[in-house]
Amino acid sequence: MAGESCYAREVVAAALAAAQERAEMSADAMGRALIQAVVDRYREYRTLADIRSELDYLAASLDDDEPVVTRGC
Repeated sequence: MAGESCYAREVVAAALAAAQERAEMSADAMGRALIQAVVDRYREYRTLADIRSELDYLAASLDDDEPVVTRGC
């Protein structure tokens, strides 16, 4: 199932664009809401330790020149 990264980027871009178009929303708040929505969904089938590990891995990768990509476009 290749293409998850590309699709996710499209979904995030659309949500952030929608937030910028609406005076009552902000892109930062939308970004946090997107992250929280993913974490909430993960909690339905992953342990808190597993989610924490995933987030720690992604946070540690922020210093890398190349972002973490688990599936290509």
